[in-house]
Amino acid sequence: MGKKREMNDEELHFLGIKVVYKDLVDKGYEVLNVRKEEDVDPQILARKDEQMLFIVVRTARFPDMGVLKPRTAARVTMHANKHKAICYFASVGIANAEGETDEEMGKPEVDGEYYINYKGLQSFPQ
Repeated sequence: MGKKREMNDEELHFLGIKVVYKDLVDKGYEVLNVRKEEDVDPQILARKDEQMLFIVVRTARFPDMGVLKPRTAARVTMHANKHKAICYFASVGIANAEGETDEEMGKPEVDGEYYINYKGLQSFPQ
């Protein structure tokens, strides 16, 4: 069996989006749209109890977590206000579960096993 390939940034970002998407569906949210592009915000449009949600997802490699930059938060908040939507941020951290050192854990592989660090949605602005 050949060596697995390390995920690139786009693949890592999309895995983070899939983690958040599954959590939303499991909690009964209606997911209206998903954009996997890294430069499009928000990544997920969802609805629950007639309330529109704009969800920004950021994903990082172990030991880091995704970070919401103030400029992105301000831009998404302005857009959300026009649509009477609530803004949420989803920070996701991904580790290679087969890694034995911190360096190896920080290199998740395509079709590998992962440890996922995700604590749910955080509202913004606060």
